Amino acid sequence: MSIRLTPVASNARTQEHLAHKDTILATKSPTTGAQECVSCFPNCSWTLPRFSHLRDESDTFKNDTDDFIISVPSGATVVGTLIQMHPDGTTTENIITDDTLGLFYSTGTVKADVWGFQLKWFKVADIEGFGKYKFNITITNSAATEIFNEDSTCYQLQNWTCQAAHRTFKIQTQQSGYFEGGFDYTGLDYLLLLDNGKALQATTWPQEVRLWGVFYRDGFPQERDNIVTEERGAQLVQSKIWKRYKLKVDTIETKVSNRLILDMLQAPDVRITDQNTNNIEVYEAVRVDLVEVADPINFRLNKNEFLDFTFEDWQKDNVHRFR
Repeated sequence: MSIRLTPVASNARTQEHLAHKDTILATKSPTTGAQECVSCFPNCSWTLPRFSHLRDESDTFKNDTDDFIISVPSGATVVGTLIQMHPDGTTTENIITDDTLGLFYSTGTVKADVWGFQLKWFKVADIEGFGKYKFNITITNSAATEIFNEDSTCYQLQNWTCQAAHRTFKIQTQQSGYFEGGFDYTGLDYLLLLDNGKALQATTWPQEVRLWGVFYRDGFPQERDNIVTEERGAQLVQSKIWKRYKLKVDTIETKVSNRLILDMLQAPDVRITDQNTNNIEVYEAVRVDLVEVADPINFRLNKNEFLDFTFEDWQKDNVHRFR
């Protein structure tokens, strides 16, 4: 999750939005006369699955991670909080200040004026237990005025099993470069601790998300180069064949799909792992290249949508030469 903030002067509309960020019904602004429509999912009625396998914390197939990286205005303060929501309606808040629940990068650690956090769900399960969670990010400026306050999508953390992970897939990327008018991933330089315990000097930002859906092989595109013989026959000189894949994303929240399409899948390194038990093949960290994003099927009443993506093998090296 990446966020770019541009500091602006405070106004009545901004304050009204922050004051009503949990309101479901549309309200009319008495100050501006404009309609404020703020949509959300109250009490985490819409959640994403997250898994942990405590017997093997280094197994990335069974253990999930969520990432948060933010461009911070000069002089501002960022507070990241993991909030656990209990069945009785109470909450437990864990303010992120160190690596207890993941990999914490205070402002300026990965890059000047950038704050980051890699939330490791196996650490959460080990310390806090399974259950329902969300992540909140609040930013205050140098005058102690709140300029940003947003909750993540809600997560249902549970023990990994084949049956529980069925109908889910995971996307992992290494993001770099910059988006014009958006987040700038250039210039990252920090020490990244890997799940196997080793560390490396990183210049890209690892991203990960698990969603409902299925990833599968959809065909075999090919190229064939021929020459014409004296008998006007086709003499094959070279052939190349590779795999085409479909990714069908089921009931995704629009703010998650925006991040997926506009940020994550634009990364130079995209890998997909499918965990459907009835798939035709095993797909683990398959590196792919995005080819097409089909028009979504929208459900306006519940703010959800279905998405179809087409990918091809990132490396098309299955070449057969005859001459």
